[in-house]
Order: sequence, then C-alpha cells, then structure tokens
Amino acid sequence: MLTRLSISNYLLIEELELDLRKGLTAITGETGSGKSILLGALGLAMGDRMDGNVARDPQRKCVVEVEVEVGKDRKTWFAENELPFEPRTLLRRQVDAGGRSRAFINDTPVKLEQLRDLTAGLVHVHSQHQTLLLHDHAFQLRLLDHHAGLKDKVAECAELHAAWWTLDRELAHLKEEEAKAQAELDYVKFQSDELQAAQLVDGELAKAEQALARTENAEGTLRALLNVEAALTDENGALNAVAAAKQQLQKPAAHDTALAQLLQRVESARIELQDIADEAARQAEQVQMDPAEAARLTERVDTINRLLRKHRVKDEAELIALCEQLTARCGEIGSMADRIVQLELEEVAARKALLVFADSLSKARRKAMAPLAEQVSTLLHELGMPHAVFVFEHQVAEPGPTGADRIKACFSANADRAPEPLERVASGGEVSRVMLALLTLAAQSTGLPTIVFDEIDTGVSGGTADRVGELMARMGKQRQVVTITHLPQIASKADEHLLVTKTSDAKGTHTNLRFLDDEERVLAVAQMLSGRKTTQAALENARVLLKGK
Repeated sequence: MLTRLSISNYLLIEELELDLRKGLTAITGETGSGKSILLGALGLAMGDRMDGNVARDPQRKCVVEVEVEVGKDRKTWFAENELPFEPRTLLRRQVDAGGRSRAFINDTPVKLEQLRDLTAGLVHVHSQHQTLLLHDHAFQLRLLDHHAGLKDKVAECAELHAAWWTLDRELAHLKEEEAKAQAELDYVKFQSDELQAAQLVDGELAKAEQALARTENAEGTLRALLNVEAALTDENGALNAVAAAKQQLQKPAAHDTALAQLLQRVESARIELQDIADEAARQAEQVQMDPAEAARLTERVDTINRLLRKHRVKDEAELIALCEQLTARCGEIGSMADRIVQLELEEVAARKALLVFADSLSKARRKAMAPLAEQVSTLLHELGMPHAVFVFEHQVAEPGPTGADRIKACFSANADRAPEPLERVASGGEVSRVMLALLTLAAQSTGLPTIVFDEIDTGVSGGTADRVGELMARMGKQRQVVTITHLPQIASKADEHLLVTKTSDAKGTHTNLRFLDDEERVLAVAQMLSGRKTTQAALENARVLLKGK
C-alpha cells in the first residue's frame, strides 16, 4: 500500500507531504482546485511519461516521491533487476531544471520501464477516460483476463504468436526473394559457367602476352641470333680479330706492366664475346616456330581481355573473385528452395502450437466468463440496478497476440430488455457502475494492494451513490482505496477525508491538501450537500451520513 506521498515544485503544488493511510480515503474539493493534479504526480512517480513542463518554477527541479509497502514476494523482482530490496520502497521521479527526467527506486537510478513494471502489481490508478475504455472490446478482454488470472497465459500466447509471425514473415520474404532470384538464375549461371570454363590463373595474361610476342617474332629472333653468332665466330668475325690483337700484345706485355694490363682486358673481351656467341647459338636452338601455339596463345589472350572488358574489371584476380561470387550466388538461389521447405515445416509447427495454445486459453476464458458476468450482475444489483443483466458474447477468430477470442460485454438494466452491447445501451452512470464492479472483482482476484479511482462515480447520485460508497468502503476493508469524488454519500463512507483547496496570492496560485478531523468532515460533507451556503439542515444531514458509515 501507499504510505507517503511527497511533492515539490509540481504544477500548482509548491510543497506537500502526505501520509497515506489504510482503508478508504476520499479526496474532495471544488472543481478546478487541483484534485487530479495529485493523481498526475502519483502517476509521474509510477513511471508515466511527462506531458509538457510539470515544474511550477522551471528554474528549480521538480521531485515526486512515493513510499510504498512491498511484500516479500517481490524480492525476486528486485534481485532480477539488481536493486536493493526494502519492505518500504521509495519511488522517486525527478525533473531537472532543464527538463531532463530521472527515475529512482530506493535511490538507485532505473529506467521508466522498471518503475512501471514494479508498480503495476502494487497500485492501479483508474482515471476518468478508462470508463470510456469499457466500450473497447480489447479492454473488456483484458479485464476478463485480469479477473481470471490469465496474465501469464496471455503473455505466453503473445510469445507464440510472435514466433509464428516471425517465421511467416521470413517465409513470405524468402519466397519473394526466390521468385526474383529464379529470374536471374539463368543469367548468373551462364556467367558463372563461362568464368569457370576459362580456368583463370592470376597473372596469366602478362605471361601469355609475352609468350605470344615471342612466338609471333620467332623467325626474326632466330635470324638475329644466327647473325650474332656468325658475326662473332666467322673467319672474319670479332673473335678472330680479338685473338689477333691478343697475339700482338703478348711479347711486349712481358716487359711492360701497362701493356700486361691491356692484354688482360683484351682477354676478358675475348671471353665475353665467346660467351655471347655460345649463348646466341643456344637460344637459336631453342627458338620454335609453331603456328599452332601462336594461334592458341592469341585465342587465350583474346579470351581474357574479352572477359575483362565484359565484366569491367582490371585483372584476372578480380575475375576470379567474381567467379567465386557468381558460383556462391547460384548456390544461394539453389538453397533457397531447401530453406523454404524447412521454413514451411517450422511455420506449420509454430502455427499449430499457437492454435493449440490459443484453444486452451479460449477454454479458460469461456470457463471464467459466466462466473465473472454473474458476479458483475450481483454487484450491479447492489449498486441500485436490481434488474441488471451482464453477460459476455464470445466469438473465435484468427489467433493474434492475445489469442483467438473476441468478446463483447452486453448489458441490460431492465427486465424487459435483452442484453445488448454495452456501448449501445448503457448511460454514463451505468457504465461507471459496471466499471466499478469489474475493477472490484479484478482487485479481489489479483490481491491488488492499492486502487485509486478518479471520479468513477460520475453520473450517479442519490441512493445509488450511497451504494457505490458502501461498495468502496467494503473494498477498503481488504485493501487501500483512494477515490476522488464529488458525492457526499461516498465521501461520508470514507475512513479518511482529504480536502483539496486552491488559494491565490501575490506569488501565484497554490493547491493544498490536508486531512480533515471529525468536525471539519461534517462541514465539508455539508458543503457538498448544499453548496457554498451551508445550511443547518445540510449540517444535520452530513452528521447523519457520517454516523451511518
């Protein structure tokens, strides 16, 4: 339950410290005094997103703290979220001067999702717009699940649906991709086969061009080599001339060091020229004039150059890489069919699991619908509608995240009218009482410690208001109930009475809240009965109402 609320610099509230108590607490005040501001601050501390600037003074930070009693059953949640557990846990929301919002649990920074997750099982705040939500069939289904304790089963159903939906989308995408791929398969395969048939080797083109040049010039090369050999070795060739020069120098060189060195140079030249002649002869023997080899090399060079131009790459290495890519793409296209078959099996299995689980969830809901509807009808009788009938219509549709069930709340306030969809026949006051009955049962089924009502009594008055107050008072004996109300019949049934007032001075407008003592409650209830002018009759009536609580 909520034990303390502290508000600083929030909208019309400058500073507020409020100790909240067990049982039913009524919050009253004139329209516009700021009653809903209190719920806004509470929602902020529970993880609601900010709606605009909430700081009264934008130059100072806004702080809202809520102290809440937490049962030991929540220790696991604290452990999983790596947060310190305290039986009295402090929730704090802080909005800095720059507008940055931060959240804390027991002084440890947390995400808003964590704040909402913790408080979801501790406090339920029912705002005025949620009464309109009762016309939403999805909301009706959530209330049924809440009452029947099917929250975990619905979450599991959502997981199964998500798993099936993911497979279904992947399968559809893969089939679309395969259809596109099949159109390009022939072209890709042709290119891949062409490159594979070429049996390319990195650096091959340069070597082939060099070999082709040699083959095409073989005749000229042979003639040049033979002429070189002849020029060196013929009778009038260079070697004979050098030999004669050597002979001329031999005798003088024996007596002259300079001539001896010159003789050595002549001998070196002779040796070099002889080596050149021998090499020319050797290379001439190796020269082959093979027209067939020239044709083969020409074709090879043309093939590689054609492939380079076709695929717009610079060398054989890029052609080889492209060949590998095209071959892999052919494999991917071929494997798509196998993957599709496998995905189809997985999708069928996932859908079957979803259908089976959705059917079990549907059975649990159908089992819970009649008892819940009967209990709602009973409570509506207590709330001043003795002939009220409440039932659920049920249909089965394609399974979704919440299962395959589509329910519709039907209602009749009169004995001579068959139940019809709630949104067609119920007045505002009737819808409020239906919502109150549903929330009462939901709170009982889940053991919710605290429930907060924001003017759920809209549209009711007189004896009906008295019965609504009695129901809330009964709820207050089992859990903490806080209600904002304009009805004296409900305020008089409360264990505690909070009065909201709004004052204005030179510094601005302020909202204040305070608990009323017994005499102050008499005056407050009397003012709710008679308006601004409090009559003696209203005071007496107020005492009767408070005495009868």
